[in-house]
Amino acid sequence: MSMKTLKIPLLLILLCSLFWGCTPTGLRSYIVLTTSQNPQDQREATEELMRLAREGSIVDQIKAEGHLRQLSQSATQDQKVLAIKPLVWFSFVSDDGYVQERSLARLGGILTHQEWSEDYKLKTLSEVSEFLSGRTGTTEEHNNNRYLANGESSERLSAIKFIVNVYPDLSSKLQQDSIGMFSGFLTLEPTIQNCPTEICDPETKIVEDSEGRSMLRIQDWNKALEQLKLDLWVSLQSLLDGSQISGQSRDLVLALNKEVIGLPLSSELRNKLLNQPLE
Repeated sequence: MSMKTLKIPLLLILLCSLFWGCTPTGLRSYIVLTTSQNPQDQREATEELMRLAREGSIVDQIKAEGHLRQLSQSATQDQKVLAIKPLVWFSFVSDDGYVQERSLARLGGILTHQEWSEDYKLKTLSEVSEFLSGRTGTTEEHNNNRYLANGESSERLSAIKFIVNVYPDLSSKLQQDSIGMFSGFLTLEPTIQNCPTEICDPETKIVEDSEGRSMLRIQDWNKALEQLKLDLWVSLQSLLDGSQISGQSRDLVLALNKEVIGLPLSSELRNKLLNQPLE
């Protein structure tokens, strides 16, 4: 690499160190996301930032959240989009109240404020849906095998409550997409891949044996997942009990009553939902 090629990253490192006090991991990831066009580099940098939500110190998390805010306000759309996944992750996974509060505030602002484009809002809502369904996480290794460490059950419940809470302030298009997300979550099938790590440990995630350990974990995950689906239903009823929504916004939620009849749900879950219809 030539000295000329090195100048830009080195200058960024110097400025970031002087003004933002970047940690090595947060700094490295931020620079990659703002300078590299390589998808693999971007994925690795994104996951490095995401790991800080679980493994980083409070200071590391605060600085990483600051990087994500800067990235989400980038002048280029491509860089803005790169901020969405780790921002969603920090919003529900960070164990620091201050960091989580700031992340949730930014996430809510993106979804509800007019300064953000509708396309960016849709991408953000889609990323929340990915988190909720267990398709978002960090790639980890166990016994030389890779697995996805996704959100825990309690973190996914936080995501459910967040979307339900902001629902009244969403645009009509985002409200329709939210209902689609809720419907999709109600039909989510429990698998080893989308199973949270507190139920399916690394050993279970890398070795699928249908007659042994994996099957037992899937049964445990099925119980937890059905409870999350009931929690969603209860949260939606709480939303309807308030006076925040009316008209079409309310009708979209109530339409889930009819939709539940045709959804591929377990008979037990369908009966529970039908016995306490949204109203």
